[in-house]
Amino acid sequence: MHFTTSENPNSPIVCNVPHAGTMIPEEFRQDYIVDERTLTHEVAYLADNDTDTLYEELLRFSSFIMSTIGRVVVDIERFERDADEPMSAVGMSAFYTYTSTGAVLRTIGPENRSRLEVLYWQYHHALTDLTRNALTRHSTALLVDCHSFPSTPRPYEPDQQTPRPDICIGCDDYHTPDALRDILQDNFRALGYAVGINTPFSGTIVPLEYHRKDKRVMSVMIEVNRKLYMDEATFRKSEHFFRIGKDISRCIIQSLNQFLPL
Repeated sequence: MHFTTSENPNSPIVCNVPHAGTMIPEEFRQDYIVDERTLTHEVAYLADNDTDTLYEELLRFSSFIMSTIGRVVVDIERFERDADEPMSAVGMSAFYTYTSTGAVLRTIGPENRSRLEVLYWQYHHALTDLTRNALTRHSTALLVDCHSFPSTPRPYEPDQQTPRPDICIGCDDYHTPDALRDILQDNFRALGYAVGINTPFSGTIVPLEYHRKDKRVMSVMIEVNRKLYMDEATFRKSEHFFRIGKDISRCIIQSLNQFLPL
């Protein structure tokens, strides 16, 4: 398995950390056309750097699933079918074929795709299991989709607007209650953070088994601007990393407790 899970039976919260991973399993390395240096840079450049530790305090409070592989292998949050995924237009669907600069990254034949699909669906089935268990125990499940984003728009990103907020709250009009959105926004703003709603990124993950079918499954995405906690040129944590991590996790926990007393 190229992901880790942890279950807290006392909490209805399920955190998803899909883009912190940077590993490329050996069995997939031969698929890449680019040289090793370019590949290493792409892995770091496309990762939600250090979100596994940025959200650490929140993860101790919840059940969670976390991918350990880089997005250049499988992007768990993209739609599996190219026809359903807008980013397939730039070669960045669930299985990337182009780099961030538009160069050819790899070719994917039927055999390669089958192996990649196994990884993709293993992760999604595990996320569904965690959600189902929370729903069974608590009659509700609240997913927190944990991400970060670059401070400057990248050429392939749909939203090129600047300046970007410190925190982006991603919402789904079926699965994200307005009250939860508003509580999160107010609490982050009270800490001095600029907040965007569905900007620069929108939406939030919901297992397909429950998507648009069951309002007991709620979900919200939290995206943190990387300028707050890292040097984006070197991918190294800044001196503010641990303070920002505590701010983010504690603000989310406070907001969830206000919305859904635990």
